[in-house]
Amino acid sequence: MLSALKTWIRNLSCLAFVVTFILLSSAIAKQHKHCTYFVAGKDATADGSVLMGYNNDWDAKNALVVRVVPAAADGSTYRYVRIMTSLDGETPEGGLNEHQLGFLFGAATTVKQEVSDADPFIDSGYGAELWDIILSKCSTARQAIDMMEQMANTKGFSDWAAGSMAVADPNEAWDIELLGGHHWAAERIPDDAYFVGPNVLRLKAIDLSKRNKFRGSLDLVEFATMLGIYDPSEGPFDLAWVYNDPDDLTEYYNTNRIWRVMTRFNPSMSLDPTMPYSTRPLFVVPEHKLTRFDFMAINRDHYEHTQLDQTLDYTLMDPHKQTDRPICYPDTDYAAIWQLRKWMPDPVGGVLWLAPSHPCSSAFVPFYAGITDMSVSWSDPVAQTAFKAFHAVSRNLDKDGTIDGENRYKHFIPLVQSTYGALEADEAQGQTGVEMTAWFLWQRSPSAASSYLTQYTKWRADQALGMAQSLKTQTK
Repeated sequence: MLSALKTWIRNLSCLAFVVTFILLSSAIAKQHKHCTYFVAGKDATADGSVLMGYNNDWDAKNALVVRVVPAAADGSTYRYVRIMTSLDGETPEGGLNEHQLGFLFGAATTVKQEVSDADPFIDSGYGAELWDIILSKCSTARQAIDMMEQMANTKGFSDWAAGSMAVADPNEAWDIELLGGHHWAAERIPDDAYFVGPNVLRLKAIDLSKRNKFRGSLDLVEFATMLGIYDPSEGPFDLAWVYNDPDDLTEYYNTNRIWRVMTRFNPSMSLDPTMPYSTRPLFVVPEHKLTRFDFMAINRDHYEHTQLDQTLDYTLMDPHKQTDRPICYPDTDYAAIWQLRKWMPDPVGGVLWLAPSHPCSSAFVPFYAGITDMSVSWSDPVAQTAFKAFHAVSRNLDKDGTIDGENRYKHFIPLVQSTYGALEADEAQGQTGVEMTAWFLWQRSPSAASSYLTQYTKWRADQALGMAQSLKTQTK
């Protein structure tokens, strides 16, 4: 009897584990349906840098952890700044390596049922480790694309990697879209244009004969034709329309974010949020040269002062309580901007700007490609000191209730943004001097330049943390 009871308890424990795992996996898939990213080519920016921006909207409670992964002693791998998140702070999310190669996690997308049935994601395929492999093994975006092709043609991809993502170096940027276990597509973003990626496929015409511009599975058209989701007699092949659910492509949840970025960068286009799929631009030349400050503003955007704004200058509600899904979202756990500059030495030219928690109530902190170490407060996945401080400020602003007749967000956001704004202004004012010093040191001793950038980055990171800890108390 006792033996049977022990067996029953053991089986029940196993069942509970399986159920928990399934629920967690489902939650992960659902939560990753929120992220947004945007990329600008080198001729579309004010300083000639390639820019990438990203809001990771997995779960507001997920901790941003930053760690420097050293190069292998035998030179077989590169050093890189690794972004990690999730509840345990251990899930890789891309980053920036010592050669100014940047790789962002991207946004979850879904394909038509026919596609997922015929080419399902593979449990043993490349998943969360994909970003680490690319950053440790590749020095250019083109090498990364070659490796993605190799991955697709061998082990394939697991659902941990399912979605769209971007990779860039100081010369070029590519959008990558995974369509199944072995199917994928990628397109180089024009140097003079920008691109927006919400939670849908966006690439359209794919001409694989032009390998400098397009890459992907060789049978994209044939596979779709075989599945009955594309008929060549009905018109040109459009990857997103053929492979993605058309309802997703036209849903406000996705079109509003595309619209918002374009209204900021191209206001004279006078686009409508409900723009039909056929008229929606893919790559757009901006009306003004873009800067990282433009990207920071997009990271923080809630449709303020537009026809989609439901807050009336935050008097009616906290912007994270809108029913229209904004770019800065209730589930945002960090924002990132990659600044990649070809005219500088790699350790100096590449900067990963990170804002833990909601970017609207956080500060962007610079992490240079040349750094070799990071403060424990930012790198410890157990203590999560830095993230918890920034998250506490964002959480305080989003609490229900009012202060002096104002909702908490409206009451506290001027204090928070002025405090962090002063830090970001100081970072911007000092950036040229810091980089000139690092460049000077690099010409004489690369290790001295890395040491200098490491100390500077730690100082800025700890400075931002101190502000977050103070604001945590002030916004209770």
